[in-house]
Amino acid sequence: MTRKFSATSKRIALLCAGTLLAAAFLATRKTSADPQGLSYGSTCVSYIPQAWGEFKGGSSQSGLAFQDSKGTIRFVTNATCDGTPTPALEIRRTAASANN
Repeated sequence: MTRKFSATSKRIALLCAGTLLAAAFLATRKTSADPQGLSYGSTCVSYIPQAWGEFKGGSSQSGLAFQDSKGTIRFVTNATCDGTPTPALEIRRTAASANN
């Protein structure tokens, strides 16, 4: 038994086949983007005086900590661009009292 397809059925079949081919082409097509401008370094630089001493660490709560040779610890919570930040807290060592 032979079955004949109507003209409409043939058109639908061709449309489906074309759609599948187009989808396969678009899915396997290689895409490439132009490289965006790579920037090395930073756009914001904050300067810490060498007299503030050694960097001791940092956290989101206390900020960045620096300790100088006299034992003074400075905490910076808001670094400024192109300048020296103001310490949010400065802890200074004092001489031991005679009462201790």
